[in-house]
Amino acid sequence: MTANCEKVQEIDILERIKNGRDDDFLIDLDVDIRKNELGNGLLFRNGIVIMLCKSDNGMITVDGKEYQLSRNNVIVLPENHIINNISLNLIQEHCIIATSVDYILNMPSPIDTSIFSYSRYMSVIRIAEEKFDDLENYYRFIYKESMECGKYRTEIIRSIFYALILEILAEYEKIFNTQVEASKIKANNLSDDFFRLLAIHYKERHSVRFYADTLNLTPKYLSTAIKRTTGRPILEWIHEALIIDAKMLLRTTDLTVQEVSEQLNFSSPSAFVQFFKKHTGKTPRKI
Repeated sequence: MTANCEKVQEIDILERIKNGRDDDFLIDLDVDIRKNELGNGLLFRNGIVIMLCKSDNGMITVDGKEYQLSRNNVIVLPENHIINNISLNLIQEHCIIATSVDYILNMPSPIDTSIFSYSRYMSVIRIAEEKFDDLENYYRFIYKESMECGKYRTEIIRSIFYALILEILAEYEKIFNTQVEASKIKANNLSDDFFRLLAIHYKERHSVRFYADTLNLTPKYLSTAIKRTTGRPILEWIHEALIIDAKMLLRTTDLTVQEVSEQLNFSSPSAFVQFFKKHTGKTPRKI
């Protein structure tokens, strides 16, 4: 299923945060999602959305991949993916937190780009009821604290949100650790298969040909299929993964530009600097 771009409602997470009363990069998107007509598409820009699903028999489609939802599902929607067919059950019973990409990248170690990579491949996971209850408690505490005006409100929210992300990341790692070999992961469609490979190989493999060869396809066929399904060229997805990781390494580690370029498998530091400036408008040293 390909989203009808004419009906896609774009929501800029960072813009809505800046227009709100908070500067902590945490907002509740309940109103926005309720306004969206059933069947129309949603596309989030400049941020990531986390939903805790408390309903049975719900449904959501992300870039053409359909997920049947049940109680205790965690939904992580990365930016620039088209979301369709959000069921009424999901809309009526959910907990939602949205935050900018930078907010997550500025968190302390061990938070890294894994949450973005995992969620591109698998937007919905189901976790044990006891663990889901913990996540709900985090959400309630964050929501309650966001209504307060305490002296350490921002620091408290950041700490609890950090714990929430770590818990979700741990659940993803359980899944990926049991499905670590690419051949053992069953893809439901081509875009799913590509994002699985991207999550594993984006640091060392930057070319469309690698992903096409791995999938036994021609680069042209794969590029056309990904563009048709997601609305974006395949190179944009590869470059986005690299930029997110580069920003994280530059902001949260003491690695030099040369060391970052080596970790991300660029041919030289100058090639990395040119790539980074082209996609961000800034040099790595100014990020």
